[in-house]
Amino acid sequence: MEEDGNGAACPYQGLAPFKIDGSELFFGRARATRGLLERLGPRLEGRGSILLVSGASGVGKSSLLRAGLMPALAEGEPPVAGARGWTRLLVTPTSSPLRALAEAWADTCGGRAEAVEEQLRDDPHRALSGPFAPDGRLALVVDQFEELFTLVAAEQERQEFARVLHGLAEGPEGAGVVIGLRADYWDRCAAYPQFAEAIQDGQVIVEPMAEEDLRLAITGPAAVAGLEIEPGLVDILLDELRAGREAGARYEAGDLPLLSQALRNTWERREKGRLTIRGYEESGRVRDSVRRTADDVLERLPSQDRRTALRIFRRMTLITEGGRLARRKATLAEIRAAASADSAERRSRVDALLSAFAGRRLLTLHEDAAEISHDALLTEWPALRQWLEPDLVAQQAYDRLVEDAGQWDEHNRDSAFLYRGARLLSVQDSRPRWDRDPETFPPPGPVVEGFVAASAREARRAGRRRALALTGLAMLSATALVAAGIAIVAADDADRQRGVAVSRQLAAQSEIAGDPVTSSLLAVAAWRTAHTPEARHRLLNAAADPGRGSLKGHRSFVRSVEFSPDGKIIATSGSDGIARLWDTASRAQLGAPIVLSPTRTASEGHIAFSPDGRVLASAFLSEIRFWDVSTHRELGALPDIREVVKAIAFAPDGKTLAVANLKGTVQLWDVAARRPHGDAMGRAATGSALTPINDVAFSPDGRRLATASWDRTARLWDTATQKQAGASLTGHTDDVMDVAFSPDGTSLATAGMDGTARLWDAATHRQIGRTMRDPSGSPDLYGVAFNPDGTRLATAGSNGAFRLWATADQREVGGSLSANRYPLQRVRFSPDGRLVAIAGDDGVVRLGDPVVFRQIGGAMPGGTAVALSPDGKTLAAGGADGSDPAIHLWDVATQHRLGAPLEPADRPRGGRNVSAIEIRFGRDGRTLVAESSHGARVWDVASRRQIGTPLHTAERGRPDDIAISPGGGFLAVESDDSVRFWKVAERREVAGPPVRIPHEASVISAMALSPDGASLATAGFDRKVRVFDVATRRQIGAPLPFTTYGFVDVLAFSPDGGTLAATADDDTVRLWDVARRGPVGSPLSGHTGQVAAIAFSPDGRTLATGGGDDAVRLWDLATQRQIGPALTGHKRTVTGIAFGRDGSTVATVGEDGTARLWNVALPADPVAAVCAGAGRSFTRDEWKRYVPQEKYRRVCP
Repeated sequence: MEEDGNGAACPYQGLAPFKIDGSELFFGRARATRGLLERLGPRLEGRGSILLVSGASGVGKSSLLRAGLMPALAEGEPPVAGARGWTRLLVTPTSSPLRALAEAWADTCGGRAEAVEEQLRDDPHRALSGPFAPDGRLALVVDQFEELFTLVAAEQERQEFARVLHGLAEGPEGAGVVIGLRADYWDRCAAYPQFAEAIQDGQVIVEPMAEEDLRLAITGPAAVAGLEIEPGLVDILLDELRAGREAGARYEAGDLPLLSQALRNTWERREKGRLTIRGYEESGRVRDSVRRTADDVLERLPSQDRRTALRIFRRMTLITEGGRLARRKATLAEIRAAASADSAERRSRVDALLSAFAGRRLLTLHEDAAEISHDALLTEWPALRQWLEPDLVAQQAYDRLVEDAGQWDEHNRDSAFLYRGARLLSVQDSRPRWDRDPETFPPPGPVVEGFVAASAREARRAGRRRALALTGLAMLSATALVAAGIAIVAADDADRQRGVAVSRQLAAQSEIAGDPVTSSLLAVAAWRTAHTPEARHRLLNAAADPGRGSLKGHRSFVRSVEFSPDGKIIATSGSDGIARLWDTASRAQLGAPIVLSPTRTASEGHIAFSPDGRVLASAFLSEIRFWDVSTHRELGALPDIREVVKAIAFAPDGKTLAVANLKGTVQLWDVAARRPHGDAMGRAATGSALTPINDVAFSPDGRRLATASWDRTARLWDTATQKQAGASLTGHTDDVMDVAFSPDGTSLATAGMDGTARLWDAATHRQIGRTMRDPSGSPDLYGVAFNPDGTRLATAGSNGAFRLWATADQREVGGSLSANRYPLQRVRFSPDGRLVAIAGDDGVVRLGDPVVFRQIGGAMPGGTAVALSPDGKTLAAGGADGSDPAIHLWDVATQHRLGAPLEPADRPRGGRNVSAIEIRFGRDGRTLVAESSHGARVWDVASRRQIGTPLHTAERGRPDDIAISPGGGFLAVESDDSVRFWKVAERREVAGPPVRIPHEASVISAMALSPDGASLATAGFDRKVRVFDVATRRQIGAPLPFTTYGFVDVLAFSPDGGTLAATADDDTVRLWDVARRGPVGSPLSGHTGQVAAIAFSPDGRTLATGGGDDAVRLWDLATQRQIGPALTGHKRTVTGIAFGRDGSTVATVGEDGTARLWNVALPADPVAAVCAGAGRSFTRDEWKRYVPQEKYRRVCP
C-alpha cells in the first residue's frame, strides 16, 4: 500500500489500476477471476488459442488481469493447477509492441532483448523451446491491447504482433495468451484473422460489479488496512452511484473508477482511522470526486506551471479516428520536450509537476514514461476538456497526416495514398493552429516532407489550374518545417469554391429533409465536405433535434410497439397482420417479417416480449402464437381462443400470459403448459358482462393486473384470487384506451378518448393530482407510458402529438416531440430511457430522444430572477412579487427546496420594493447577492442570514438601478444620473468620482458589468449604449448607436468581456464587438415577443434568450443561428436565465411564477454524436441521390 506523509497507507487505488503485488487489497472480483480460469483451462488443454478479455472502459479489466488472474496463476488455482511453476509475463503494447514483449521476456528469461525479438519474428512458437525459453509453460497477459491501434502507427507492425501472439498460443504446449481489450476496439481486432477464433468463442466479457461485490470492494480494503467505516457510508456510496437511474438498475462500468477515487479522497479526510460521511461529503462525493481531486492539484500549482501542465497533458492524449480523446503513454523525453525542459532546473520542475498529479493517482509514472491513470479523467475533469478541445481538430489532422505519410512510405510511396481535395483542405484549416504552437505540433520529419511534396506534384499533374503549393506546399523543406511548423496552403480557388458550394447545398437539403436520420446524415456530409457556417448550424441542430429516425415497413397503422428487455430490439405489429423486429442501434429490420396469421385479415395486431427477451408473443384476431426472437420461428400457439383478442401481457416471471378480449374478460394462461390458469376475470359482482378491454398491464411484482376498458374505467385484479381488487378507477368520461404501472408499482396511469391522462394511487385507487389534458385539445389519447425512473409520463394522441408530463405535478414538460398529422396509437420508452418509440396510423414508428433539449423535472415555484451556484448544485429564485421578498433555494438534482428561504432582515413595513430583480452567487458559492429597488443585499447561504444592511447610502436615497458582476463580488449602483461602485466582500464603496450619465441619456434603462469588473455598459432612453472604464470612470469611445432599434432593456457581457449583447424593441438581440465598437453579424431574430432575458454560456459560444413569447431560445454565436427547437413550458414572459457551470443546464424563471431546468447539453464531438443517433451511414443509392457529383464515402462509421 502507498503511504502518505505520515506513514499511513491508503488501501484504495483512486483512478490507478491494481498492480500484481496489490492483490491483498483486491476484493469483489473472486467470481470473475474464477470465470477467467475456467475459460482459460480448457483452451490450454486443447490445441491452444487466445483468450480475449473485453469490457467497457472503467469496468476494471486491467485490475482483474493484474491483481486477479496473475496471482491466481502464481498460486496454481484450479482448473489451471499446474500453472504455479509457469513463467508469467505482463506487457502492454506501447508504440513498439514486439520490442516491449521482447524486453519483458529478456528481463524474465534472460538474453538480450534484440535477440529475443529476432527469435520472435523468425518463429514465435520455437521461441518457447529455444535458447531463451521460459521455465515451464508461458502465461502471457497483454493488457490495454487497444494501444495496438492508438499508439502503433504502422499497420505492418500491428500484423506482425498479431502473428507472433497467434504463433505463441498455437499448439498443445503453446502459451496461455490472454488479451485485455476495451469493448469499443474489439471490431478492430476482428479485422485480423489471428483473433477471429478468440472473438467468436474465446471472448470473456467483464461485467460491472454487482452490489455485493461493490460492498466487498469498499469494506475489504478497509479491513486489511485496519480502518473503520462509519455506519451508513457504504449505503450512501452505493445509492449515489445509482442516483438518477431506474429502480433496480445495474451498476455501470464507469462507476468503479469514480467510487475508487471517492474512497481515496474520503481516506485522505479520515478521522482517527475512521472513514466518515462528513469526510466523504467534503471530498466531493462520488460524482464530483475526480474533478475535485484534479482541480485541487491544479489550483496548488503556481500560475506559470499551469501552462506547462497543459502541454504535458497534451502529450499524454491522442485523438482517435472517431475524433474521441484517448490516453497515450508518453516518454519522459517527449514530455520534457513539450514543456521546453531544456535545463536541469526546468526538468526538475516538470518532474515535480508529474509527481504532483501522480501523488493523487491521476497520472501513473513508469521508469521512462508517464500516462493518465484512467479514461475517467478525460470525461470527468471539465478543465482538461476545456484545455484540449480547441486542439481536437488540429491535433487529429496532425496525427492523421503523420500516420498517412507513414502508410505512403510503407507502401513504396504509391501515389494512391497521397492527399487530395478535402484531405488537403483539412490540413490547411489546421495550419494556423500548428504555426502558433510548434512545441505541441513539432516538425514531423522528412517522410512527411516528401509526402506533402508528392501530393503537390500529383495535384499539378492532375491539371489543377493554380498550383496547390506555391507558398510552401511543393517547396516544403525541413528548414521551413522547423521555422514555421507545417506550411500547407489551400487547394486552388475553384476546388475550394466547389467544396463550399456542395457543403451549403447539403446543409440546405438537411434543413428540408423530412426524416431526422436523413437530415442528420446530410448535416454530417455537409460538415465533412467543408466547414461552412451553414454546415455547422445544421450539425448543431441535428445534435439538438430530439428526432432519432423512424421504422418504416408496415402498410397500415401500427397498433403495438415494444422494446426488448435489453433494449437492443424493437418489435412492431400492425393491422397488416405482420410483426417486424428492428435493430435499435441501426434501425435496420432484423430478418424476415413474422406473419401473425395466415388469413392476414385486416385487424389489430398485438405483441409482447417475454421478460428474458427470447420469446415474442403475438395476438391477431383470435390467434395467439409464440415466436423465437433470434430465429423468427414459431414455437407454438395457445389453443381454443374463441374471442377476438384486444391485448396481451407477460407476467414479470414470464410464466403467465394475460389475454384480454373483445367480450370484456381477461384469461391468465400458463405459458409452458399452454393451458388456462383459473377462471376468466372481467365480470362484475352482479355478473353483468363488462364492455371490451383495450389494454392490460401487470404490476412490477406480478400480484396485480390492471385493465383499461370501454366502460370508461380501469380496474385492478388480484392475480392470485383472480378477483377485482378494490373499487374501479373512475373519472374518465369516455373509453379508457391504455393503462400502465409506474416502475415502482405504487401508481398507474391511464389514457382515454376524453383527451385526458390520469395518475392513480395503486393502493387507494384515487386519482393523484390534476388531470392531464393535451393543450392542443386532442379529442383522444390512445397511448400512455412511464419512463424507467417514473418521473415522466408520455402520452400519444389522435392529433399526432406526443407529450411528456412530470409525474410529480402532472404538468407538461416542454412541447410536443412529434408533429405528425396522423393519429398516434402507442408509445414506449427504451429500458435505459434514452429513446422513445411512437407508433402511428401512417404505418411508421417514430423514434425520439426524450431528454435532449427537454425540461428536467417539473416546474418549481419561482419568481422573476434566477441564479445557479458555481458548482451547479443549487438554484436560487425569487422576485415573484412585492409581497414575497424571499429568495428560495432548490437542490438541482432532486428539485427539493433547501431549508429556509433567504429573508430580508430589514424588510420595510408592508414588504414592498424588496423583491429581487437580479440574483448572483459569489464565486465560491457561499454568498448570494440580490438586487432590488430597495438596495443590494448579501446573504450567507449556509446560515441563511443577511450580512449587514443593503449596500447603498441613506443620504443618496434609494438606488434607481443596480448591476451585479457575474461573480457577485462587485456592484454598480445608479442613482441621480450617476453610478458608484461597491466591493461586496468589503462592504464599501470604491473610492473615486462616480460615472456621470450624460444628460441626453435621460434615464438608464439597463446596466451590465463585465466579468472582470473593468467595464460598465449602460443603455439610456436616448437609445444608445455607452461603455465606461471603471478604473478611470471615463467613457470609452463613442456610444454604440441603437437609434433605429428602439430602447434597450437588457445588457450582458460575454465571459471574456469582448462581446456585448443587447435587446431591442423589435424582438431581437444584437451583438457588439466592444473593442472594435461595431456590430457582430445580423440581429438574432426568432422571438415573437420582446426579449426580456439573456445569458451567455460559460464558454461564450452560446447565447440563451427568453421573451414575451414564453419561449427560451439558444443561439450558436459562431453562426448566429438558433440551435434546436425553442424550449417551451412557461406560460408567460421568461424574465430570467442562468447557465450551469458546464453549459449543459439552463435555469429559467418567468412571470408565470415558475422556475424550470432544461437540458441543453451539446456534445463535445457533434459529428460522433449525430452519427451515433443516426445509427448508420448513407447507402450508395442515397449518396448518389443527394451527392451525385462526389465519389461515395461513408460519412459515419
